[in-house]
Amino acid sequence: MAIYKYKIAISDNKNFARECEIEDSSTLYDFHRYIQNELDFDDAQLAIFFISNQNWERIKAIPLFDLGDGSMDSILIEDLVNDEENNLLYVFDMYHNRHLQVEFMFEVEATHRASYPRTVDAKGNPPNQFSQNVSPAELDDDEDEISGFETDELGMLSETDNV
Repeated sequence: MAIYKYKIAISDNKNFARECEIEDSSTLYDFHRYIQNELDFDDAQLAIFFISNQNWERIKAIPLFDLGDGSMDSILIEDLVNDEENNLLYVFDMYHNRHLQVEFMFEVEATHRASYPRTVDAKGNPPNQFSQNVSPAELDDDEDEISGFETDELGMLSETDNV
């Protein structure tokens, strides 16, 4: 059994970080549940992982539910560790496209009697799951676009150039 160490951070917030260890046989869904619990997020909200490269460019989406190309519960952590695209973006606020950078650090030795996934270092308070304390129920469901964002083919929001 291999154990992988990841650093979870927000690119514009140097006051928050988590380092965690997870088994190679865990799924991305297991990782999702760990992040939700560790950061005290509402697990009723949608989330999505993106496989990314060293420059944090989105390579492939891995949604919570299978949309024809796999889902979080069908992807093992060991299948994500390779030479070039081993980082993840975890979009936790779908309405505002807010995400965590989940950086693969290295493989570590398993700790006797440890339970995985587990937090091995924590810095700062986790982000509020919803920007400016806005819940999805407060957003206008009739709007297809939010100012400064557009929706892609997966229904994901991304920033537009004309902000």
